[in-house]
Amino acid sequence: MKIFVLAVFAFVMYFIITGRLNRTIAAMAGGLLLLIANVFSSPYEGLRQTVDVNTLLFLIGMMIFVRVMEKSGIFQYIAIRTVKVAGTKPVSLLFTLTFIVVLVSSFMDNVTTVLIFIPITIAITDILQINPTPFIVSEIFASNIGGTMTPIGDPPNILITSAAKIPFLEFTLYMVPINLIILFFVDLAIILISGKDLRKEIPEEFIENFDESKAIDDKLRFVTSIIFMIVVLVLFLLQKQLNLESSIIGLMAGFFSLLIFERKEIELFLSKVEWEVIFFFLGIFIITGAMEQVGIMSDIAKFLIDISKGSRIMFSSMLVWISGILSGFIGNIPFAATMIPAIKQLPQINPAVFSNIQPFWYALSLGVCLGGNLTPVGALANVVGLSLLKKHKGTEISFKEFIKYGFVAVAISLVLSNIYMLLLLEIMK
Repeated sequence: MKIFVLAVFAFVMYFIITGRLNRTIAAMAGGLLLLIANVFSSPYEGLRQTVDVNTLLFLIGMMIFVRVMEKSGIFQYIAIRTVKVAGTKPVSLLFTLTFIVVLVSSFMDNVTTVLIFIPITIAITDILQINPTPFIVSEIFASNIGGTMTPIGDPPNILITSAAKIPFLEFTLYMVPINLIILFFVDLAIILISGKDLRKEIPEEFIENFDESKAIDDKLRFVTSIIFMIVVLVLFLLQKQLNLESSIIGLMAGFFSLLIFERKEIELFLSKVEWEVIFFFLGIFIITGAMEQVGIMSDIAKFLIDISKGSRIMFSSMLVWISGILSGFIGNIPFAATMIPAIKQLPQINPAVFSNIQPFWYALSLGVCLGGNLTPVGALANVVGLSLLKKHKGTEISFKEFIKYGFVAVAISLVLSNIYMLLLLEIMK
């Protein structure tokens, strides 16, 4: 049975990596095949055991919430204000844009973040007549770095924190400092690589022509949206004290935003839920659950422990680097889903060394989320960001050219993450 489950997993991963078949169809076909193949005692029992309902409901709620908030113009307003704050130097513009992208993407999905910021960035570079590539690439990287900072910023973190039961505030406090440091050094590297593209001065009158007020159609809705977003953020920060699952907060954010702002047109916003992503997760849950059921995850965990020779430091370092490199090619969502059950197995395999597996959840998060910057297909934000550049400018960044930036960004990210994990291992003894 192990060989059959591995074969299904391999075929699904082949289609996800090559893009020869829609990834959701591949994942669901593989999952459904395993449900009817007697891997579990019954198909229903297989669903019950494997599907993380908390994650799926959270995603649905937050997708609705983001779409409703987007209509208020708040994200466009932030983008235009960012340009005004940056001043007249492209280097300062890059630093400011990426910093705001990091903050925004830490609380909303990376794809929406790049959809908002990249068109504005392309407009800026058009007027300045400079190469948009360094800006677009840095914003893609920033969206993935920002997504690493909170449990809701990137899909792998949703999976990890749901499985590990890590509260929002605790996870965020550990992840924000290291990711801001990584952002600074990644930006610095892109500036050095880009050279003359970022030396041109921006005319003052150009900046003055931007009018953020045009992003606001309804001032009352705009102000109310800000208040509502703050309330949702407070709920996440107090998640542990309130004893609320992230799915409940996500659903409250989504459906109360509909109640407040869109009572008459909910069909439009429900249709904007990315059901393709939801069913992709569903299929991946079933496949990785089947791998756990037949003992493959336990084998992976034992293999990693054997290589690390029972050293927590070695295991943590391996997790950061292996996750980072493989996520760049496989995609960070399926890799995270594959590794979560393996990490859960650690205390059973070697309880003396791995009695506390808390640090390894952070190592996995840093690896899979930051490793997504390695290739154009490492994260969904990469694919969307590059497609926007091609759509608006007719410029296509090749796989090889992207890796020129991605290799440097990921190398910096993983080195700093590895150092940070050594500190966390000491703190979480």
